[in-house]
Amino acid sequence: MMRPVALAILVLLAGVQMAQAGPWLREQGKGFLAGSGNVTQAKDTSGSIYLEYGLRDNITIGADLFYGIDRTLQQSGSGILFARFPLSAPDATHKWAWHLGIGARSQNTVIAPAVEAGLSWGRGIKVGERYGWAVVDSSINVPGSTLETRIKLDGTIGLGFNDHLKGMMQVFLTYQEGALFSKVAPSLLIQPGKGKYTIQIGAEIPTNGDGDTELKIGLWRDF
Repeated sequence: MMRPVALAILVLLAGVQMAQAGPWLREQGKGFLAGSGNVTQAKDTSGSIYLEYGLRDNITIGADLFYGIDRTLQQSGSGILFARFPLSAPDATHKWAWHLGIGARSQNTVIAPAVEAGLSWGRGIKVGERYGWAVVDSSINVPGSTLETRIKLDGTIGLGFNDHLKGMMQVFLTYQEGALFSKVAPSLLIQPGKGKYTIQIGAEIPTNGDGDTELKIGLWRDF
């Protein structure tokens, strides 16, 4: 069976603006779309699409989709529609939010409905003259049928080097089927031109559990 692949937490700040996941909500009428692909040297591949939209200033809705296929043609996938709500004041230093989602997960020919709930914390940080962000996301995804409950805890630290280049380090922890899987994921975030688009170039490196190092390429857009 294909190893669980934790969905990357993709966070981008412009000033202190959050791009994906984390506790920051979208402004009403503003949105964000991201797509990414991963591949290993042995040609295990996976892809994800992430969408957020500010329904109201205190409600962000979105979709989180994933599909993967490994070298033995084992397949896995998930799709969650979610709503995120704030738990802290808009001007709070420490931001908190929770989300609730419904959708489905799949493993080869098994497709099961799933519900998900999660809690996020984040804040802006400063290192010398550089500004950045820190985020911790947690979630529990409970499917029907014979698929296993999945618990995730992901951490992100990012730092801006200049107006067009940021660095990001993430740690992904996933508990499923009685085993703990962990990865570290360094990335560079490149914003050409006026910053409407961001290119992510990085890697996901297993530190516990099975799996190979993955190359990750992503493209994000604000709208």
